[in-house]
Amino acid sequence: MIAPRLVLAVVGALLCGACAATPVAPPAPPTATLQAREAPAPTTTTSAPPAKLRVLLTDDDGWDAGGITAMRAALSGAGYDVTLVAPSGNRSGAGASSDGRTELDEKDRGVYAVDGYPVDAVRAGLDLMRDDPPDLVVSGTNLGHNSGTGIVESGTVGAAVTAARAGIPAIASSTHRGRSEDDCAATAAYVAKLVRTLGPDLFAPGVVVNVNYPAGGPAEEVRVRDPLVVELDGEEMRVPTDGPDDDVDLLDDGVATLTQLDVGGAGASSDVVDRLREVR
Repeated sequence: MIAPRLVLAVVGALLCGACAATPVAPPAPPTATLQAREAPAPTTTTSAPPAKLRVLLTDDDGWDAGGITAMRAALSGAGYDVTLVAPSGNRSGAGASSDGRTELDEKDRGVYAVDGYPVDAVRAGLDLMRDDPPDLVVSGTNLGHNSGTGIVESGTVGAAVTAARAGIPAIASSTHRGRSEDDCAATAAYVAKLVRTLGPDLFAPGVVVNVNYPAGGPAEEVRVRDPLVVELDGEEMRVPTDGPDDDVDLLDDGVATLTQLDVGGAGASSDVVDRLREVR
């Protein structure tokens, strides 16, 4: 009979040999997924988008007339921040007249009417936007042309001249033989293009660009006219320089006209005229 101690010794030796023959696997390295999770996320910086061009829009035909409605749609559609402040009704032929009525009647978001004249509407709009003034004032588009030396009776031009005298670049826009919003759509689209082409600097304060455009479709041609000086004496506008009475013949032929109006007393700027020639 084999002694129990001997059996235990033999079994122990066999077990130790098996343990020695079996290699121990090293610990698994960290996985790529774990490393990716622990890696810090990359940081990116983005610049703020440019601020929208702020436009104060007015006219002399009334806040809901077809011309200003077409212009608001075109400028808003172009991405500009448009605030409309215009007379409560038709004030055509008002020139630079003012009766001081500037109380605002809100018609819709960003749309206001005043009981005064176009000049009063511009003054009310500038006061409304005094904390963040407009970059540009657009007056119109008027239902009917306003060109040549006959502009002195135009409320559309009077509003733009008032803005320019306050140091804000301005555009006076009129649609020859315009009667409806559809008639004025092409004019409004051209003014939006004019603003986009001139860029954020637009043109010098004290300058009005007077746009006259044929009703209906795109103009056959755009012609830059000689600049005019406009003097403002109280509520009276005067054009002391020689010039055509109007551009009716050109407009009847489908030709749009652009005229620089200098209201700052410094004389015509060739820079503005040259830039206008670039807009087609």
